[in-house]
Amino acid sequence: MSTRTKVSTAILAVLSSSAYANEAIETDEQMVVTATHTETSVIEAPATISVITEEELMAEPGTALNDLVKNIAGVESQVDGGRAGREMISIRGMDSKFTMILINGRKISSSNAIFRGNDFDLSTIPKESIQRIEVIRGPMSALYGSEALGGVINVITKKPDNEWRTQFNADYGYRDDDDGGEYSTGLYTSGALIDDTLFMSFSVSQSARDAWNPYTGTATGSNGDYDRSEATALEERDTLAVTGGLLWYINQDHDLSFDFTYSDDDREGIIESTSGLTESDQRVKRDTQAITYNGVWDWGDSLLRYNRDAVVSKDNYNSKNTTLGYYDIDEVNHSVDGHATTYWGDHTVTSGADWNYSELNNPDSLTETGTASVNQYALFVQDQWAFADDYTFTYGTRVDMHDDFGAHWSPRAYLVNNFSDKITIKGGVGTAFNAPTLLQLSEENIINSCKGSCQVVGNPDLDPETSVSYEASVAYVETNWQIETGVFRNEIKNLIDQDRDNPVGSINGQDIYTYKNIDEAVIQGFEFTASYEIIESVNLRGNYTFLDTEDKTTNESLEDRPDHAAMARLGWAVNNDLDTFVRVNYTGETIISNDDNVSRPSYVTADLGVNYSIHQQFRLRAGVNNLTDERFDEVEVTSRGYAIDPRTWYVGMTADF
Repeated sequence: MSTRTKVSTAILAVLSSSAYANEAIETDEQMVVTATHTETSVIEAPATISVITEEELMAEPGTALNDLVKNIAGVESQVDGGRAGREMISIRGMDSKFTMILINGRKISSSNAIFRGNDFDLSTIPKESIQRIEVIRGPMSALYGSEALGGVINVITKKPDNEWRTQFNADYGYRDDDDGGEYSTGLYTSGALIDDTLFMSFSVSQSARDAWNPYTGTATGSNGDYDRSEATALEERDTLAVTGGLLWYINQDHDLSFDFTYSDDDREGIIESTSGLTESDQRVKRDTQAITYNGVWDWGDSLLRYNRDAVVSKDNYNSKNTTLGYYDIDEVNHSVDGHATTYWGDHTVTSGADWNYSELNNPDSLTETGTASVNQYALFVQDQWAFADDYTFTYGTRVDMHDDFGAHWSPRAYLVNNFSDKITIKGGVGTAFNAPTLLQLSEENIINSCKGSCQVVGNPDLDPETSVSYEASVAYVETNWQIETGVFRNEIKNLIDQDRDNPVGSINGQDIYTYKNIDEAVIQGFEFTASYEIIESVNLRGNYTFLDTEDKTTNESLEDRPDHAAMARLGWAVNNDLDTFVRVNYTGETIISNDDNVSRPSYVTADLGVNYSIHQQFRLRAGVNNLTDERFDEVEVTSRGYAIDPRTWYVGMTADF
């Protein structure tokens, strides 16, 4: 086994949050595709990357993507204050809008259609269809363009083969305060319609959650007194997700696939904020279709893909006798992307292009034309240069051409050094940019905000958000223990935020605000991940993240970023059929309002779980999340919509046919 292989297979154990205590170090190299557009081993990948396997996904009951990735170092399932329990994915302290979500390399985004509390993109694919999840921490705009300032999460789905396989999953969770719970069921099936030539896959999942109303008493908001018992800390949710596809192997070198997804996500709740109570009723439907061609040639590999993504959002908000807003929004995105890879000696060169057209129909807030659209084009090139046995240098750039902002370059460079059979050193620098959304740019876009006490209008003078990011890491591997430590720094310019200090007008007695660019912000920190096999059947894993943030204009820390976060997980494989684990998560103090000097206190949660295989085709799981029922007691925190999920007992099963 080569030096690179030894290190790669061992470090996989560090980079994955293992579901089983007796999991041995992998004997095969874990290959990933997100960091380079080509298959690369984890250790050779020019990025800080983690992999979550199918076995790990099925060991616990979560279904939304944020639940599946939140235990990775540097990744936070970030609560959106004032949104009744909605959570988004933040990577290394960057805003959730800078986390790009991909399915098999295809971008999914509804940022124009869903401009408040958008966690709908996280429930669009059934967990049963997932083979693995690749998570990159750090900017990837050189390959993926706008929105990848924080990182990339790529969901890789299962590929069918000749044998027909079916999997059924069911989970139920119950809150022990007798205040409802949640359930999920899912089915996945795949196989050959024509052996070795034509394959089909299909999956469907249904999940639902009861609203959670934990508060009592009366409180006073800016709109008057209200009864807190009506407020929902977690909104009611009902979600259907369907995916399917056909894969045709034209011959051994060429294949063509068609994929589709459909999701229907319905939410209801009564949101509590400093203004009072707001009734929320939102339903989002999404359907996507994609056609992908893959080819292998004498000179290398190629991919060409067309993707259509359509989102319909019906959004209604009411506050005590006052209608805050009804939005019936349609967004359609068309994209074509392709890339080719060729191999010249020590160089692996990938080049490509993509085109995206977005059209938004929103007559309720786009008050003049009711529509807005934008075209974006991009070209990119990347070279992985193995200039020495233990060194790989990856460098490249991307130019994005935007209807409103012209050309923008995003260069990136990254060095990987396999220093020895136990030590690997990585480091790099990358740039990124993110264009304002259609609604942020449009002067005719006027929406209700401030929980009904103000209006916000678009600003055509906004500049794109840009960043320069640096990172370096070292991984050390021994037979029964491994560690990885790294530092990072993100320098962000022109962050977009609402300017609540300078009204630009008024309507019906309400101030009108607009968006502005913050001059500069810095997010920097430290990550540490470790794994230790105490004995063959007992394994301890953990990670720690430190964040230091600053708005360079105000010299204040950025809101909603915990300064410390840590996770420790102890697993015990009792035998080949039974394993159990205990996990402890720590989240540090978090500023939630600089203006009002309000912080969310630090807290610790503990989870317990057990997995039992009755036989190879039937597995059971059970456990409890938030065993100590940790909650926020401060009204100034909970009234802003921040809550910890209550103690929840769960049971589940997986059956393979």
